Amino acid sequence: MTSRIVLTYAIVAFATNSLSHAGEPVAPYAAITPSPKSSGWEFSGAIYAPLMGLEGDIGVAGLTTEVDLSFGDILKELDGGATAAFEARYDRWSITGDFIWLKLSGSAQAVASSYIGLKQEQILASLTLGYEIYGSESTTIDLLAGGALNSMDVDLQLFTPNLPVTIRGASGSEEWIDPFVGLRIRHQLSDRWSLWVRGDYGGFEVSSDEYWQVIAGISYRLSEHTSLAMAYRIMSVDYHQAGFDYDTKMEGPNLGLIFQF
Repeated sequence: MTSRIVLTYAIVAFATNSLSHAGEPVAPYAAITPSPKSSGWEFSGAIYAPLMGLEGDIGVAGLTTEVDLSFGDILKELDGGATAAFEARYDRWSITGDFIWLKLSGSAQAVASSYIGLKQEQILASLTLGYEIYGSESTTIDLLAGGALNSMDVDLQLFTPNLPVTIRGASGSEEWIDPFVGLRIRHQLSDRWSLWVRGDYGGFEVSSDEYWQVIAGISYRLSEHTSLAMAYRIMSVDYHQAGFDYDTKMEGPNLGLIFQF
């Protein structure tokens, strides 16, 4: 049975429930400003708020719900969350990481005299190896390859008081890793302003049928070691395995604070 439910997906305030976050998908903010080559390691980290919605289908053991997550419902439905990103860079090589943890719950009317409830706890994390294939004083281009982890615990409850079976429930847990390849371009507009864009594509039916993300943003350097960033991010996952279905797209702005050292 497919039902519609409006829930909240993703925001983490900088001062509430935040870790030093790990992107995708995927460190979208770490080390976004091209810098002169260094003889040693360079590090950067970020905390950010993913103000994204979620839409698609989530199913467990034959019970499926069509999800339409509105950012306007965040304060009502989000139980907890944390985000962080980092990058370590040495010469042309880089290692980036991205991490999102979310816990949410909510309910909505499915059809007349019935409603559906959803509880979901999710971890999205990725680790990426990059190699710079082009570099100038203002622009760098990196080839990327890595893996994206998706870990989910889902509990669905369908209440139909006018039917002989008034409650149907299903729950399940699933973890999978999607390999991906990608490209990242960073361009420094001035001493303080920078642009970047990144695209990843993967899955390749290793776990998900398809996984991809695109993120584009701009940053402003506040000081020698701190920058403020804003980006728009889209992530899509199409996963079907042993009665567990997760075919969704997340989309929306991200706001971040970057620390470079």
